[in-house]
Amino acid sequence: MSMSAVLRGRGSVRSGLLFVKKSYRLIYTQKMAEKSAEYTSTNGFESKTPFLIGVAGGTASGKSTVCQRIVEKLGQQHKEQTERRVVCISQDSFYRTLSPSERMRAERGQFNFDHPDAFDDKKLLAVLKDILAGKKVEVPEYDYITNSISPHRSHTIYPADVVLIEGILVFYFPEVRELFHMKLFVDTDSDTRLARRVPRDIMERGRDLEQVLNQYMNFVKPAFEEFCLPTKKFADVIIPRGADNLVAIDLIVQHISDYLKRSPSEKPEFASVPSVSDSPHRSGKSGRPH
Repeated sequence: MSMSAVLRGRGSVRSGLLFVKKSYRLIYTQKMAEKSAEYTSTNGFESKTPFLIGVAGGTASGKSTVCQRIVEKLGQQHKEQTERRVVCISQDSFYRTLSPSERMRAERGQFNFDHPDAFDDKKLLAVLKDILAGKKVEVPEYDYITNSISPHRSHTIYPADVVLIEGILVFYFPEVRELFHMKLFVDTDSDTRLARRVPRDIMERGRDLEQVLNQYMNFVKPAFEEFCLPTKKFADVIIPRGADNLVAIDLIVQHISDYLKRSPSEKPEFASVPSVSDSPHRSGKSGRPH
């Protein structure tokens, strides 16, 4: 029986509050709680062994912005890398190296970067395991202009207490998905996502309008419906409207903050949320785009 909590609603303070079925008032699912307990017994939540949070959602849904908001609200954005207790990593850093013919197709906007095969999931898995082991890791920087990993540029990720991994397909690969202790899905309307993607790709990634629209219709939209959207069922928390859902972000930040305040020997507790309504229907229509 699913106990997934869904943050839904619109137009009022309820826009970010938790509405779940009667008696199911936990922010986290039972499965996630059991997994976290197992992780605690294995690793003891020793200092700098992180709580791993996956953040999925469609292209331009606001995943990275949600992560930024979380970091900002926790007061971590101006800290030195070696002192940060909360850090973010993008799945884009794990695009695989393209062959010469694939690179030519990518330059013409004819390569599907939203397909699971575009990612090096084995490398992502290895890096996440190193992070969970409390190791310092080097995460490559992806160049959207050349469609390749920058050979001389990378980010050093030092051991932290909380690590957020955002990407369109972070829940797609089972071995990667099972590593997360909390899974968030940023659920933003498809029209809004397209409206954000067009200017971003033109201004930041050097593409023209025709190429952006063709790529969206031929690859991005079909891949979202086939590969990304089905992974929403794995989410512990669904965030309609992304970073605009301030109440939802505040709830998540509060639970992360509570976790950070605990001593390394303390097990994380999954606190219940006071019920606002026993029926999800009182929150209005769902924020789901499809």
